[in-house]
Amino acid sequence: MSVATYIGLNFEVALSEEVIDDVIEIHYCFSDEENRMNVKEKHFSTQFVYEIMDKSEPIWNMNEYNQQYSPHNFDKAQTTFIQLCEFLNQFIPEGDYCELYICWLGDENDPIEYKMSIDLNNPIIKPFEYYEKCYIKLFK
Repeated sequence: MSVATYIGLNFEVALSEEVIDDVIEIHYCFSDEENRMNVKEKHFSTQFVYEIMDKSEPIWNMNEYNQQYSPHNFDKAQTTFIQLCEFLNQFIPEGDYCELYICWLGDENDPIEYKMSIDLNNPIIKPFEYYEKCYIKLFK
C-alpha cells in the first residue's frame, strides 16, 4: 500500500509526460480516477484533484512521532513541506487556495482525523498530529 498526497486546485494543470527534476511535482502517482473523485466528493471544495509527487522525504513524515523518534526524517520532511509551500506560493493566485489530503490509498472516503490551515504569505509550519487522514488548506 502507498500513502497518497492529494491536492485540490480551483484551476486545471497540464501534466507533463516527461520526468522532471523538480522536488515537487503535481501529477498522478498512485491513485486512479475513482480515488481522486472520492477525495473530491468527500473532502475538497476545489474542482480539480491531482497528487503531489515529492521526490525527497514525503511531507507526511513531518509528524509528531517522527519529530520525537526520527528527527532526521522529520527535518527532511519539513524541508520538503517548506519547498511545497514556496512552490504553491508562486503557483496559487492571490486570494485563492488549494487543499491537501494525505491518506493511505483506499482510505479516501475515511473521515478527516487532523485539520490545519496555512497562510502561504506567512507560513507557520508545525508538525502534523497524524500522518494520515490529514487535511490542509493552504491559502493566499
